[in-house]
Amino acid sequence: MDVYTKFYNSFLFPFYESFLRRRNTLKYFNKLEKSQWLSEEELEDIQWGKLKNLLKHAYDNVPYYRNVFKKIRLNPSDIKNAEDFSKVPFLTKDDIRNNQKTLIAVNYKNKKVYTKVTGGSTGTPLQFKLDHTNYEWRQAGVKRTYGWTGYKDGEKTVYIWGASVVKEPFFKKLKHDWDEKLKRHKIYNTFYFTEEMMKICINDINRFRPRFIIAYTTPLYLLAQFIKDNNKYIFSPRSIIVGAEKLFSYQRKIIKDVFSCPVYETYGCREVTSIAGECDKHKGMHINMENIYLEVINRNKPVASGERGEIVITDLTNYCMPFIRYKNDDIGSLSSKKCGCGRGLKILDKVEGRVLDTIKTSDGRLIPGEFFIYWFMGFDEIKQFQVVQGDLDNLVIKIVSRKDFSKDRIDKLKKIIHDIMGKKLFVDFQFVNEISLTSSGKFRVVVSKVPIEFSGEQKISIYEK
Repeated sequence: MDVYTKFYNSFLFPFYESFLRRRNTLKYFNKLEKSQWLSEEELEDIQWGKLKNLLKHAYDNVPYYRNVFKKIRLNPSDIKNAEDFSKVPFLTKDDIRNNQKTLIAVNYKNKKVYTKVTGGSTGTPLQFKLDHTNYEWRQAGVKRTYGWTGYKDGEKTVYIWGASVVKEPFFKKLKHDWDEKLKRHKIYNTFYFTEEMMKICINDINRFRPRFIIAYTTPLYLLAQFIKDNNKYIFSPRSIIVGAEKLFSYQRKIIKDVFSCPVYETYGCREVTSIAGECDKHKGMHINMENIYLEVINRNKPVASGERGEIVITDLTNYCMPFIRYKNDDIGSLSSKKCGCGRGLKILDKVEGRVLDTIKTSDGRLIPGEFFIYWFMGFDEIKQFQVVQGDLDNLVIKIVSRKDFSKDRIDKLKKIIHDIMGKKLFVDFQFVNEISLTSSGKFRVVVSKVPIEFSGEQKISIYEK
């Protein structure tokens, strides 16, 4: 740790966060730093206590949840265990959109709250609210998760991240720019990440010599691939932290090899911020149990460790607009293994993508997006691709190619798809110059427009790789 980083952490950040802004971020961070070393059972006790308090608050103060509990004839005091808690209905994105007013706690209506909006990767942005205490717990959770990679605030850091394309007011932009300078951050917007911008980014990284790179997975992977293909020199940071998109094993390998440093996967969503992240053992992602109650369900029931299902999240610290049993449309699996690092936090084995990144076949099977990742990346002609399912019988595959495809190679790709998904499926290959990002600057490998409900009687496809 250099002199400036020590100064930033010992004086600048505490002075700003604790003294000027009167926030409890550091207080909560110190609590999280200690509690992570408790046993899983002790952490579950903390988690359950927070959950019980949240449920009582929601029943007493949130009209939406008051009605929910009345409909199911359940009082929060009746909830004694996870099985009782599973009787509480799921909260969906549509529920939030349709009940904006009744989801806000009545005892928070005259308090200062923050309004946030998700990136809208599904095409429809989602607005929600949070209070200052929730904000502080969120920041503390992110700070701890990044700390598992060796990261310290004030270190030289390059961000390859989604950023607003709307022009900010002058003084707001000035404040933001000074804040980033003090933090020693350089930011590259994924919306403008062309090959020309990649060249600029490479030169800047080599001059700036950052200790860390924090990035959306896909643009960083494309940058690593560009460096490799063009045999360019790149400075090696201490660690790379990726998030916002699923990190696939082939992406991790190329990023790690090109930058010659470890790659850490993190998982979160804007609605609740940091959910889980890897430590230096890389045996899965530790769940931020003190802030999050996480379930993995299929057919409305919890799945066994190692089995995939829908991720359901309860934010334990947002009392302004509680998210209780919120389905964020992600798919993942839990692990029963203990991490060698000694932390008692439960482990999220992996996040496999979004429900919308799953293809449904005409006979009711669900094909994970990894199927396409696994097979397509074996074709060196493919630089980037995207699979779009418009309906059960049609699949569009967009390809940005490095070189021409022969008819035999296209036929081979079709055969792979037909062998798994059925020969009646019409597959349309479209060769394009680029593939559009989502409104939040992310890239989606698979997009399905076919409704999928993991909580229903769907069959999950098992295929041999």
